[in-house]
Amino acid sequence: MPIPPKFHCPECGVEMKRRPGGKCPECGVDVREHVRDERDREERIEKVVAVVSTILVLALSLFAGGCSVVEGVLVYAVAGFAVWYWGRGTF
Repeated sequence: MPIPPKFHCPECGVEMKRRPGGKCPECGVDVREHVRDERDREERIEKVVAVVSTILVLALSLFAGGCSVVEGVLVYAVAGFAVWYWGRGTF
C-alpha cells in the first residue's frame, strides 16, 4: 500500500500540496532541491523495505514449506502486515 509523501517547506514548515514553479506557495522560497532530496530519501526507503521483504519471504518459504495451505497463507499474511507496519512506522 503506497503511502503518499508529504512535503513541508524547509523555511516556513507549511505542508506543500502544490509547488508552483518550484516555490513554496506560502513564503516563496525555492524548494526544488528539498523536494528532490525527499523523493530520493523515499526511494531509498522503498528499496530497503523491498530487500527486507524479499529476505522475509525467502525465510518464510523455508519455514512454511511443510505447512498446509491455510497455515501458509496465514503466515504470509502476518508477515506482509508486519513489513507494511514496520515500513510505515519506521520511515
